[in-house]
Amino acid sequence: MKSLSVALIIDDKFPSSSGVSRSVQTQIEELTCLGHKVTLLAPHASLEAPKQAKTIPIKSFRLPGLPIHTRILCATNRAAKIISQQHRFDLIHSQTDTGALLLAAKIARQQHIPHIHTFHTNIAGSHTVPIPTFFASIGFRLYALNVAAIHKRRPQKHAKPKSTALLADESRIGRFDWRTQAIIASAVDASTTPSHYMTNYIHAAASGEVSLSAIIPTGYNRTFEEYARAAQRQRSNKTVRFISISRLVKEKHLDCVIKAFQRAAIPNSELLVVGDGAERKNLIRLAADTPNITFAGHVGDRKQIVQLLRDSDVFVLASYRFDNQPIVIPESLVMGLPVLYCDDRLDVGLHNGTNSLLVQPDEESLAQGMKKLASSTYRKKLSAGTKSVFKELSPEATATAFVKLYQQAITKYSRCK
Repeated sequence: MKSLSVALIIDDKFPSSSGVSRSVQTQIEELTCLGHKVTLLAPHASLEAPKQAKTIPIKSFRLPGLPIHTRILCATNRAAKIISQQHRFDLIHSQTDTGALLLAAKIARQQHIPHIHTFHTNIAGSHTVPIPTFFASIGFRLYALNVAAIHKRRPQKHAKPKSTALLADESRIGRFDWRTQAIIASAVDASTTPSHYMTNYIHAAASGEVSLSAIIPTGYNRTFEEYARAAQRQRSNKTVRFISISRLVKEKHLDCVIKAFQRAAIPNSELLVVGDGAERKNLIRLAADTPNITFAGHVGDRKQIVQLLRDSDVFVLASYRFDNQPIVIPESLVMGLPVLYCDDRLDVGLHNGTNSLLVQPDEESLAQGMKKLASSTYRKKLSAGTKSVFKELSPEATATAFVKLYQQAITKYSRCK
């Protein structure tokens, strides 16, 4: 098999605790293990070059209100031209939906190579603050239309989506965002999502043919697995610890987790909340009268995350109709932790009743789920079922799937020249 020169491009800081950054780190490690050459294009701010890849720092900027790890690459024509003069790739793979997406399109055009894009984020699920998210939606649409113009695959005016039934329950702005993602999927040469539902929604929102696409779940990281095997439990088994690891934002419904834990009132239990974000003060205030709820703040070191998971008993995820495929799910399963979750669309790696427990997205259902998982017998049963993740979401399987898609995209692109 021919060795490929792959360019991976992101708007997120690298390295960082974001799911995109960690997913890209895994891709770099696994693609190079398979003999391919990888170049990372990432924001210049705080950039640390991975050992396995070349690195091209890109000028970037940050908008107020964005997560601390998120920046936007300056996608100028000049930057694309200079990069293309100094570096040659077989393909370019964008992993975020703003500057990286646009710069990837410009580089692809300059070098006459395929442009692959991965949809990591469900932008249609993030509308908890109406005015800022409205302007964000307009911004995403402008990026999408620019990319479509560069690739000469502009959407038809007044074209209707293929399936209105699947999108019927979405808000008007949610449907607008799904259409934006469909425009991107139709413009690039190939696209991937880590989840089945996101692929289905993007295809439903499309008015024409979507380019080559694949569902490639985000696998766990090989280094994370090594840390997991080495980590020893440092906490006694006298209490049951529920753990949540996420950004502390409204979309993650941490308030529901806290209220459910308070309602469950399980003897000898504790809740550990890991992460930081705009809702931190509100959540701390909500938990003020519950001494067995602890806030650990942001933890960026993967060894520390591994240890926190090793010392916990159940991972809790209360987001609903927001997440695509959180990378912390395979990480929790690798650690042998059962997952308590609310969103039935999150089916990658999760098998209700085998390695996880699916409940309704409300406080009472979450509280009942916590009570059920307080039973060591039930936890052991679900913990035994987590072993399926090692085959289902292995880093080797993920990398092999990407290489297969890359080869298909290159073949299709060369035929269409």
